[in-house]
Amino acid sequence: MKGIDYTSLFKDADFLQTPKGLLIGILVLAVLWLLMRLAERIAAGSVGQLIRALRRPLIVSLAVAVIADWVLSLFARNVQFLTDAQVAKGTTSFMLVVFGRAVMVAGLRAIHSKAFNRWMQKEIDDDRERIMLIALLDRLFSIGVVFLIFSAIMLALGVSPTAVGAVLGGAGIGIGFGTQQVSQNFLSGLMLFFNRPFAEGDWINLSNYSGTVERIGWYHTRIRTFDRRPLFIPNSVFATTPIENPGRMYNRRIKVEISLRYEDINRINRITADVKTMLQNHSEIDQRQAILVNFNEWGNSSINMLVYCFTKTTVWSDWLDIQQDIFLQIADIVSEAGADFAFPSTTLYPPSSVNPRHPLFDQKASVPKDSD
Repeated sequence: MKGIDYTSLFKDADFLQTPKGLLIGILVLAVLWLLMRLAERIAAGSVGQLIRALRRPLIVSLAVAVIADWVLSLFARNVQFLTDAQVAKGTTSFMLVVFGRAVMVAGLRAIHSKAFNRWMQKEIDDDRERIMLIALLDRLFSIGVVFLIFSAIMLALGVSPTAVGAVLGGAGIGIGFGTQQVSQNFLSGLMLFFNRPFAEGDWINLSNYSGTVERIGWYHTRIRTFDRRPLFIPNSVFATTPIENPGRMYNRRIKVEISLRYEDINRINRITADVKTMLQNHSEIDQRQAILVNFNEWGNSSINMLVYCFTKTTVWSDWLDIQQDIFLQIADIVSEAGADFAFPSTTLYPPSSVNPRHPLFDQKASVPKDSD
């Protein structure tokens, strides 16, 4: 592949390396500045925002490049070991760096502009997800510009495209091995963004952790535990650990077994019917879900009644209040039925060989008095 003839390129731009050429270049940039200002005023909406974002970094980068070309040409004329081709390579590389920075600044301004945010609001309703997407675009755009400018500089210095591709590929492999853990956490951060198993503000449960998500970063996620301790979890943990997000539930469940005395067996039908009627009339119980109230187990010292239903709310504090109200109403129903709650007890049956008149079994046996 034939390389770039930097000598002819330098000669074609020779007029910029004279004071007159420098002055003409600055005047051209001034006119371009005014034209972009005029276009910015005429254009409306996102086009005007884009011109405003591009104007300053583009004009400044071109001005710096023109001045740098003129300065380097002076070095070429007065320093013997500098050739025209070397000056051209240096000027081109410098222009690419300055232009790359201008593109990065303009792109980041466009990403964070009000017009782009308004467009994002139409596409994504959740503010937290929209902020995460903008941060992702910011990071990916910056990395992409850096890689492109690096490749362009390598090509401008005369490196073949094959060698540039090999260097970038080798660098990618080396960085991948050297930063394997970092890469895993970053890719897991991308997974969290696209899959969105939880968002900032959600309460989540993992195998060994639970708390409110405060910030989802690219390397780790910060959660606040129930006792207000900050906990930083590497994002790679979420790729291999099941995540429970109660905030995504449609309902919260109330499931409890209530133990009654064996002597209340004749009242169990009335109690279960009254409890079920109470739940069916309760304003905070979701009637679309199953409501179960049944005598379901013979216990060692009680007959057990299952109460199973779902609340409309998923907020934990509200669920606790509703559950307390239901428990107290169940207590009133049991009391009105003349029943009572059971507690663990043991009944002793002495063998026939034991004398029932023995003082241990004689409730009327007198307790010996202390001797004077």
